[in-house]
Amino acid sequence: MGKAEKPTLIVGAGLAGLACALTVRRAGRTVLLFDREEVVGGRVRTDGIEGYRLDRGFQVLLTAYPEARRFLNFEELDLRSCYPGSRVWFENRFHRVADPFRKPVDGLGSLFNPIGSLPDKLRVGLLRLGLLSTRSMPDEVTTSQALERLGFGSSMTDRFWKPFMRGVFLENGLRTSVRKFEETFRLFAEGETALPRLGIGEIPKQMARSLPSESLRLGHSIVRVGDRFVESADGKRWEGRAVVLATESEVADQLLGLDGDEATPWNSVDCLYFSMPSVDLPTNEPILHLDGSGVGPINNLTFLSSLSNCAPEGRALASASIIGQGDRDLHGLTEEARGQLISWFGKKADSWDMLKAYRIERAVPACPKPLRPEPFIRGVHRCGDHFGLPSIDSALRSGRETAERILGTGSTPG
Repeated sequence: MGKAEKPTLIVGAGLAGLACALTVRRAGRTVLLFDREEVVGGRVRTDGIEGYRLDRGFQVLLTAYPEARRFLNFEELDLRSCYPGSRVWFENRFHRVADPFRKPVDGLGSLFNPIGSLPDKLRVGLLRLGLLSTRSMPDEVTTSQALERLGFGSSMTDRFWKPFMRGVFLENGLRTSVRKFEETFRLFAEGETALPRLGIGEIPKQMARSLPSESLRLGHSIVRVGDRFVESADGKRWEGRAVVLATESEVADQLLGLDGDEATPWNSVDCLYFSMPSVDLPTNEPILHLDGSGVGPINNLTFLSSLSNCAPEGRALASASIIGQGDRDLHGLTEEARGQLISWFGKKADSWDMLKAYRIERAVPACPKPLRPEPFIRGVHRCGDHFGLPSIDSALRSGRETAERILGTGSTPG
């Protein structure tokens, strides 16, 4: 018998690391996947608190993601779809904005509300049909600039596009590249917006179940890497056929001994969870609520118990996102948010229980243009959602493409 095959060593058990590991395993090769945490998922996590399931930040799965279809079993995840549209708060009431291609009756009703002019709504339809496009715009054009060039007026941009895209990009100025806007709009149009029944953390858990248990090295903090080896904080050393850093870019730079002059900037979010009796739910509809008024800290809110099995019997759960307020005191923000909820849903909202407030400083890499860091440095491969246009899909794609380069079935780095 020949010598045992050396494994591919992957540091980071987020979505990119899991996709890399699964691709290597599907090719019949061995792999070791390390993470300092005791659970997989990285930033895609669900916490159990007092019988509730709280995602670390409001996250959804777009079923049109090509890589998600490659790696995930949607049926097993028991996906629950959001309503294709939103309720926008403006002038002291909610106005429904519906996708006319999926909800034609509701879409017709949306034509005459104050969320954008009639020409603006026709522009959205033209954009959806591909008769209006951003493809000729350079990568450096921001989403804000793109919306202006497309001809959208302030009533549509301020009341709908800004709050909707803020919730996706997690930054208020819409400085994110037009390429990300283009991709986001296309994917929302092509598929469903969904959430696994037991929370977003079921995505990495499902992926990990497809790996042999002996491949997972959770609770191992890797402190040194090199060409074909890694070392943990307790002095253990593993050697392999290749090393992959599927970590945040700053962590990868530290492990590689790089100066980190071009560290990836991050967008942040505060995510507040409120619980209430099920009978007090303002709506049983799984629909996104947006602030189109610009009054109050909450940008978007969803009643997650309408989407997933995330609350105990007889209770309901709301997730509210606050964008770009990371320098403010979280307690004060929470009290201000409660006042906003009362204005939206009435006095009953004052009795909603505050379950938890997450301040997520590194929620998603900022993307003023498509991100193209070097994927192979000092004999070590790198991957993550900071390659390309940051998303669940880009993390999965980056992990897969890295594995394919190692296996010799993909393009050569550089």
